[in-house]
Amino acid sequence: MLRVILLALAQPAVGITTFIIPLTSYYHSQVIATTANYQISQNQSTAITIERLGISGVKLSLSEAQVRKILGKPVKVENNFVPAIGKVRTLKYSGITVDLAEDAQPGKFTVYQIKTTSSKYSTIDKVKVGDTQSTVIKTYGKTEITQDGKFSKLNYIVEEPSPGGLNFTVEKGKITEIFCFYLLN
Repeated sequence: MLRVILLALAQPAVGITTFIIPLTSYYHSQVIATTANYQISQNQSTAITIERLGISGVKLSLSEAQVRKILGKPVKVENNFVPAIGKVRTLKYSGITVDLAEDAQPGKFTVYQIKTTSSKYSTIDKVKVGDTQSTVIKTYGKTEITQDGKFSKLNYIVEEPSPGGLNFTVEKGKITEIFCFYLLN
């Protein structure tokens, strides 16, 4: 079976040019996406649901006011513009970072990703930095484990109602970072 990639490029005043690129090798995965230097991929289904995506009471889609009520005043606030997302606001605390995207209503921001490197914060299922890789697997089930240099990554994906996931970075058998996110286009 021949597999190809179709690539269409729009050129002003010329129209659309389509290229067909034949693939000499092909790897199929249910989901492969990259967001903020994190690669996620998964071939097995797990029991993880959208309700299980959160860190220390902060869940995806919470408002900025709700985050501040849970975590308090941030150490630092950064406002940026990300072309694929739009206006984003980052609330930085000691050991946890919460990224929010602007809603359709200007000035209103909601959580789209959370990252922690501190054992002070845990997932909704009480998994925290410093726990073992086997604790993650026992809590969330088996998943594909990828290698990234000296680190391993355990990646759990939720596709409904919105694509998102929970990633664990592991070094020497211990969790060093937890990353919870929605995939935004």
